[in-house]
Amino acid sequence: MQDRIRPVGIDDVTAVKTIEDSCFPNPWDIDVFIALAESDGCITLRRGKQVLMHVIENNGSVAGYIVWENCPDTHKGRVLNIAVRKNLQRMDLGRSLLQHVFDSLTERGIKTVALEVREGNLAAHRLYERMGMEESGRVPNYYDNEDAIIYSITL
Repeated sequence: MQDRIRPVGIDDVTAVKTIEDSCFPNPWDIDVFIALAESDGCITLRRGKQVLMHVIENNGSVAGYIVWENCPDTHKGRVLNIAVRKNLQRMDLGRSLLQHVFDSLTERGIKTVALEVREGNLAAHRLYERMGMEESGRVPNYYDNEDAIIYSITL
C-alpha cells in the first residue's frame, strides 16, 4: 500500500500523541493536536498566517506527522514539529512529509522555510541536509540545556 499524506483528523490524535511522546523528551501537549484536528488541520491566525498539520499513513495507519506555519506577509514558512514512528524511521517518510510541506508552501508563494532542531539529533540533521537545507544559525539553550540548530532553504 502506498503512503498517503492528508490533513490530521480527530481520529488521528491518539496515534500522533503516541509518536510525539516516543520521539521527544519534552512532548507537545495533546491539546495542540486536538485543536489542529478539530480545525481539519488548519488554523488561521492574524494577517493570514496559518498553522497546518498533516499526517502520513503507512499501510493504513498513522506513521508520522508534520506541523508547519505559512506566513504570507513575510513569504516565509516554518516547520514547527515533525516526527515519524520509531520503527518506521529511515524509510523516507520524513522526507516525504518535508517535500509535501515544501510543495505546499511553494504553491502559496512562500520563498523560504526554516526550522529548529536539537543539536544532538544527528539523524534529523542528515535528513534536512539531504533535502537541501543549510545550517543558518544557532539558538543557545533553546531546548532547556541543548542548543537548537536552525536550518533553512530557499524554495
